[in-house]
Amino acid sequence: MTQKNIMGGIFIHLRPSKETFQERSMKWWITFVVIVAGTAVVLAGLVFLAAISRSGIGLQVVSCTFIFGVIILITGAARRGMIHEQRLTIRQGNILLVLVSAILVAIMAEVGYITIADPVLRASLPEAMRGSSLSTSLVLGGVLFSLIILLLYEGYPILSHRGSPGFVAMSGLLIVFAIVYMTAVSWWIVPYDPTRLDVGPYGGAPSLQFPLGTTALGQDLLSRVISGGGIMLQVAIISVAVCFSIGVPMGLAASYRGGLPDRAVSLVMDSIFAFPGLVLAIAIAAILGPGVTNMAMAIAVVYIPSYFRVVRSQVLTIKELPYIEAAIVMGARNRDIIFRYILPNILPSAVVVMSINFADAVLTAAGLTFVGLGLPVDVPDWGWDLTFGSHEYVTGKWWSITFPGLMIVVLALGFTLAGEGLNEVLTPKLKE
Repeated sequence: MTQKNIMGGIFIHLRPSKETFQERSMKWWITFVVIVAGTAVVLAGLVFLAAISRSGIGLQVVSCTFIFGVIILITGAARRGMIHEQRLTIRQGNILLVLVSAILVAIMAEVGYITIADPVLRASLPEAMRGSSLSTSLVLGGVLFSLIILLLYEGYPILSHRGSPGFVAMSGLLIVFAIVYMTAVSWWIVPYDPTRLDVGPYGGAPSLQFPLGTTALGQDLLSRVISGGGIMLQVAIISVAVCFSIGVPMGLAASYRGGLPDRAVSLVMDSIFAFPGLVLAIAIAAILGPGVTNMAMAIAVVYIPSYFRVVRSQVLTIKELPYIEAAIVMGARNRDIIFRYILPNILPSAVVVMSINFADAVLTAAGLTFVGLGLPVDVPDWGWDLTFGSHEYVTGKWWSITFPGLMIVVLALGFTLAGEGLNEVLTPKLKE
């Protein structure tokens, strides 16, 4: 295609890029720096919120997670140096990192248990926070903050060799980890109890006291935005785990066996795939009823065919390759062929589908809650805030729907960037 040629369509109008490789790389560098800076701003904002939180120990919680991450970073740097100097093998270095992590987890759990056991502190906490596990927040927050630091320190040299796809994957993972970290420590850094009514004016506009405004029920919108991702993340994780654990083995077994089992399972999967995803999820959720597990099962049924079809297409190609035929001729058992020769080659594609499926699960979970098939109204959830915010938007109260919707978009964007980036990183042939 020459420089004068144009690819056009109903919705697209593409021209060949006239930029040099250096110019395109500079754009990706700028984008990467902006996203990393945005992640740092979010974390700095969390520290500020922790300092003024109503729990009274928000700053201590965030500080403990930061200390956890810094110790892991120092351990990782020491591990890399000792491996480079050949004082440790790679396996010994990994064991060292795991041991330090386990010790830190035990220390954080004990600190959380001792702190929350103080009767004076426990009595001063809001009612909704007394049932929250401080140990879980400290451990999960510390692990997630460590992942953020290790991704920047350990992952950058690896992903940078892949060029733009590596930066895209890293940017997506940073967004996801930052939001998950915020959710993990949310109950200890929020300015107000996100479930409490009448903390402010009904439908109040953003102000110094309520930076994101209040809902129609007088709830602080900032507190609900910070803590509202927990249910959505739980639903996404459970649904994707179920999809992966069912779709991948089913695709492996049916496509390798072939014949009638393959045709029968393919017919069932194609039948499910023929239905619109959100409509089918709404129908299943309406039958199962509200609840995190029921929402996850409804979403899982919708997306199992995606894993099955990707795995099936990979297996049908791989099982005809010469090294598989050689293994059969040498008398290898079917189980060994599947798990030792085929499965390692299809896992990268399945992992990519899983990362992209997270974004689909988040959007579907928001849709289920929006139509009233989610959890009870008093549970902080971005989907519920969208539902009530849509009623307030027509009266000019734009903040009620804008900020929860923005969080859903950012989380879905993070999973999408991670999935697309990993797809190109794990599939080098796409560069050709």
